[in-house]
Amino acid sequence: MASSSAYHAYRVCLIGSGGVGTIASLVLTKSGQAHVTAVLRSKFQYVAEHGWDIESIDHGTMKGWKPHRVVGSAAEAAVEEDGQKVEFDYVVVCTKQLPDRNPVAGMIAPVMTAGRTTVVLIQNGIGIEDEIVAAWPSNTVVSSVSHIGSGIEEPNRVVQVGKDVSKMGVHYGPSSVVASSTASASEADAEANALKKKKGEDFVKMYNAGGAHVCEFVDDIEAARWEKLLWNGTFNTVCALTRTDVGEIQRSKGRESLLLPMMWEIWHIAEAAGHALPDTIVQWMAYRLPDDCAYRASMLLDLENSRPMELEVILGNPLKVARRLGVATPVMDVVYKLLQVEAWKIDELGKK
Repeated sequence: MASSSAYHAYRVCLIGSGGVGTIASLVLTKSGQAHVTAVLRSKFQYVAEHGWDIESIDHGTMKGWKPHRVVGSAAEAAVEEDGQKVEFDYVVVCTKQLPDRNPVAGMIAPVMTAGRTTVVLIQNGIGIEDEIVAAWPSNTVVSSVSHIGSGIEEPNRVVQVGKDVSKMGVHYGPSSVVASSTASASEADAEANALKKKKGEDFVKMYNAGGAHVCEFVDDIEAARWEKLLWNGTFNTVCALTRTDVGEIQRSKGRESLLLPMMWEIWHIAEAAGHALPDTIVQWMAYRLPDDCAYRASMLLDLENSRPMELEVILGNPLKVARRLGVATPVMDVVYKLLQVEAWKIDELGKK
């Protein structure tokens, strides 16, 4: 266990210590710049006693590893062991994005300090930052698009097989793109945005210092989110709906009949939203994996195990953007409606 007595530049609370979150807490702890408090739910008691056994392509093998502090709730994280309130510099969220079940704003409220705490969202989807900006308009929101292969094996084993590669950037909110009516307001916005950018850049520096394979700060993080959606909004959703792995959907010609049309719909939504992607990216995304690829997408695994799917942030929110901007999405519309039925079936099972 890392020492909590040494000086650390930042206090960090990490919520959602699954395969992705545990590696993030390890990286931040290894940076030497952060005192990390991890909030666990179902695995709290076991990990608090035994720690994590980690097999990582980036960090090697670790037995019984823990961050500086492990707690069972955000409310507990908000108070020191001596009863003093903690003011966190960063709150890192690595949970599944289920806004209709577990809104992030409510989840992190106990550990937020208005005007101080920067929220880092290492999550999937489009439009996930909006509720945070609405709840804490003066706080910085850093959005992260992560590409990592990491999962949990019972009871406390973390297996990271894909390198930790991510893009991070500041989500400035509407005020950053709407011209102010006065010069003084424009100067104030520019100063505020410069401070937000520095907080984002500082986090990326810390994350790289902890041994992440690649963590890149980008100015247009929304474009990076739309780029990842070319995969998540197509392979992830259609493989779930058809109960196929990646190779099967490709060999069945579903790539040409379903995936490619959906990708172009997403490409056109992104373009209309002001985040144009390269023309070549659709073809690359559609054909980058071999036809014998046995990978089973996360939404398919959720469906097979009757777990809630990240349907709203992966398809629902992009479709709302499409309606607002007048972009036609005939294939996405049908896939979304069919997956809504599957989501309803999961909910009904949960009531029994």
